[in-house]
Amino acid sequence: MVEERKKRRRQQPKRETKRTKSTAKQAIKKKQDSIHSKPENKKAQTKNRKRKQVPISKKKKNKFQHPPKNSGSTLLFNIIFYSFILFMIIGSIIFATTKNTDKSVLGYRFFGVLTDSMVPRDPEKQKGGFHSGDVIIVKNIVGNSAEVGDIITFRPSIKSQAFLTHRVKEKLDHLGETKGTYYITQGDANLAEDVPVNEKQVVGKKVIVIPKIGAFLNFVRENVIVSITFLISVFGFITIIRYYILTK
Repeated sequence: MVEERKKRRRQQPKRETKRTKSTAKQAIKKKQDSIHSKPENKKAQTKNRKRKQVPISKKKKNKFQHPPKNSGSTLLFNIIFYSFILFMIIGSIIFATTKNTDKSVLGYRFFGVLTDSMVPRDPEKQKGGFHSGDVIIVKNIVGNSAEVGDIITFRPSIKSQAFLTHRVKEKLDHLGETKGTYYITQGDANLAEDVPVNEKQVVGKKVIVIPKIGAFLNFVRENVIVSITFLISVFGFITIIRYYILTK
């Protein structure tokens, strides 16, 4: 019995040494693994730091920054849009503030319609008619360049300060024995033809009808300063709205 106990005592430290050896090996392996894994962890840490270092302002800017699309077409559209608005404002102001009927803006004149002589009886055939209270834009033309079917503005007589705007029904190269260009005109709502018109009496050709703003222009004529301020404000408002829509 005594000998067996001695044997057991001798065997116990051997096991402990084996365990200590195994634990030492494990510790060495852990150190080696940690040494090999350190650069990878450093790389991951540097990546995470870079991601964290991205400022919030840049992220916000990326959300709202849009690359410009079709800059050439937008520039062309802006030029046409602003030119048309300015043309309309300037033309309306000149029309409303001047009593000189011979004035034109870039070769165009504005006339207020006072009668319903050009209200079409047959809208399918008589196109381009207008009503009293409308405003028509007339382009200056050479007297002999109008054709049948055109709506022309002319003076009833050479010295007349009034104007008529009717449709050309017939074009003549002489009237009786007198040579020259003459026009037979008639209002779309009229049943009778007008007196023949000489080419010297022709002022221009109707190009655009602006409906129902005659009353507005009469108001402008009576309240010039207020109306000009209002028109400039409307122009600025339209500009701001367009800028907001395009940049959204």
